[in-house]
Amino acid sequence: MVNVWAITHNEDVWADAEKFRLKQFMEEDVSVMGSDLRLSPFELGRKVCLGKAMGLATVHLWLAQLLKGFRWVPCEDGEVVDMTERLKLSMEMKKLLVCKAIPRLC
Repeated sequence: MVNVWAITHNEDVWADAEKFRLKQFMEEDVSVMGSDLRLSPFELGRKVCLGKAMGLATVHLWLAQLLKGFRWVPCEDGEVVDMTERLKLSMEMKKLLVCKAIPRLC
């Protein structure tokens, strides 16, 4: 048994541990790849989101539907797409990709 309350309220781990501040998870360098117990407010282990497995199994199908149904064009800012990534709670593009979705007439 793990005392999750003690971990999430430990002043040695979190500054101002008595208050829930979502920003503390963005300010700290918390690895989402392992089993860091500081992420326990967001569930982990056997109690992870039930839809996670289905989402991971079907994400390629949703992406295929978006690619089939729309033509994707960059906005007219003239910038080259920067594919640099950064790891936060998920893998994200460092600079947001801004584009237009034009419906295909199929």
